[in-house]
Amino acid sequence: MRVQQALSKEHPSAKRALAVLKDTVTLFLPDYKHLRLGGQDDRILLIDRNSVTLPVRQLSDGERGLLALVLDLTRRLSQANPEMEYPAREAEAVVLIDEIDLHLHPKWQRQIVHNLTRAFPKCQFIATTHSPQVIGEVKSDRIHMIVDGQVYSPTHSYGVDSSRVLEEIMGVDPRTQDAHELLTRIGYEIDGDKFEQARQSLSSLIEILGENDPEVIRLHTLLDFMEGNE
Repeated sequence: MRVQQALSKEHPSAKRALAVLKDTVTLFLPDYKHLRLGGQDDRILLIDRNSVTLPVRQLSDGERGLLALVLDLTRRLSQANPEMEYPAREAEAVVLIDEIDLHLHPKWQRQIVHNLTRAFPKCQFIATTHSPQVIGEVKSDRIHMIVDGQVYSPTHSYGVDSSRVLEEIMGVDPRTQDAHELLTRIGYEIDGDKFEQARQSLSSLIEILGENDPEVIRLHTLLDFMEGNE
């Protein structure tokens, strides 16, 4: 940034690169703006969050990781395409990202794919992830799962909630083992008309999940219905 800032006094392209860089940062970090150099000899990178100015080093790991990704990619595209007016938007590239969700808040994990493709529309991104939030934001034909040496795509992914992604695509139970065991037990007890035992098991489940959990509410309703038919 120091180099681009110095060059911007004489070269319009450098000034444009700085402007594009700052605009791109705001796209990824909407609560932040006015990325700039400050401190003694302009050696500290500063950014404003609302009305508070912060050194970039005080941001969270996820925020700094996003910032580093955006800055580095914008810089590389600008260096490789000096003739372009807006290289971030116009340049073509293939970008490999390992663990794209690393250190990101789940909310940002849902936004990262869309923000990357919007900020760098002509780049192709190939990324690895173990995040159900990221998988739920990508269409199934763009996802490649590697299992036992075989590569396949799930039938559905985009728009699927995180619990279903965990269970159906990633093969992980979305609940803890004790909650899963209680749910299984209650199902068997209801099937066997053991309603009193099912109520007791449901009380144990409520201690774990609370009364407002959708599965708890469903089981309450089912038991009320079944017992009402007795």
